[in-house]
Amino acid sequence: MPMFFRVRHFDRYVGILVVFAILMAVVALVFVGRGQKWFAKRSSYKVVFNKVQGLKPGTPVTISGMEVGNVKSLRLDPQSKVELVIEVLQRYQKSIRQDSRAAIAMALIGGKTIEITAGSPETPPLPSGSTIPSLEPREITDLLKEVDVKGYLKKIDEVLDNLKSITHKLDDPKGSLFRTLGNLECVTSQLKNGQGSVGAILQDPKMHGEINAAIAQARRSLSNLEEISRNAAQASQNLPSLMGEVDRSVKEIPRLIEELKKALEELPPILEDVKKTTAHTPAIAENVKEITQDGKGVVKDVKEITGKVKQAAPGIPDLLATTQETAEDADKLIQGLQNHWLLRGSMPEGPKDLSPAVGQRESPYEKTGETNR
Repeated sequence: MPMFFRVRHFDRYVGILVVFAILMAVVALVFVGRGQKWFAKRSSYKVVFNKVQGLKPGTPVTISGMEVGNVKSLRLDPQSKVELVIEVLQRYQKSIRQDSRAAIAMALIGGKTIEITAGSPETPPLPSGSTIPSLEPREITDLLKEVDVKGYLKKIDEVLDNLKSITHKLDDPKGSLFRTLGNLECVTSQLKNGQGSVGAILQDPKMHGEINAAIAQARRSLSNLEEISRNAAQASQNLPSLMGEVDRSVKEIPRLIEELKKALEELPPILEDVKKTTAHTPAIAENVKEITQDGKGVVKDVKEITGKVKQAAPGIPDLLATTQETAEDADKLIQGLQNHWLLRGSMPEGPKDLSPAVGQRESPYEKTGETNR
């Protein structure tokens, strides 16, 4: 009885293990199929080539370098051409249009693929089952047929002959190469011994110092040139404002010219008035002369009267002082008329000091000692 129990449970465990293995295999198959797109919907197309060397069922089909399907089968048609049936995933079917072309391309790892060019969006899509126009592959033999191999070989022979001639000349000890090497050795020897201009520069310290001084001078000149360029840049920055001021000044010129024209138009009447005034100048000068002479006489009489009044009536100092100041003002007026530009040439010069200055006048009471003013 116990033995039967163990066997029965053992079968049950084995069955569970087998079912689990089958489920795992189905799951793995589903994942692999999805990865290999076994269950994806596909569309079939035909492509016809003259030669399909290296193609076989399962060869990848690409569009713009991306794998979108594979070759399903190959067969010969009645015209001895190779007819390929390719399958393309339906989601890429819209990229295959009536102007698309199929060609055999070489893959990076050495295999071959069917490359389909994507059609233009303006053309309608190519329906499933249609034949895609093909582009015949170009083999190496075809390329060699198009290339002029004999011509290239002839050119190669000419190059080899030239190389042979050059090497023959180089082997000659009296050739140009050995002469050039001898001249170069002579030049280097002269440089080493300080011969010639270059040798003197390399060997003579004085010459070396002069060269360094010239280089320093050149550097200073370059620095001065940089300073000049900076100043020129600053001047160019200020140039717009200067040009603005010049422009404003130029705009002011018409107004100034207009004002000058108006002034010139007013000048003739003024000159006419001046002419009329100068015509009456002698008579005016004569009258002024008579007036000044009469004024001088009046001033003299006033001074005599004030002197007599001082002696006769010393009790009225304010009146005397006022009268004397009036006489001095009249004298200043006469002197001003004599100095006027219009009458300067026609007026006689009188005595410059007809009366003592105001600050130097002698009070009538200073002599008598009276200070009750």
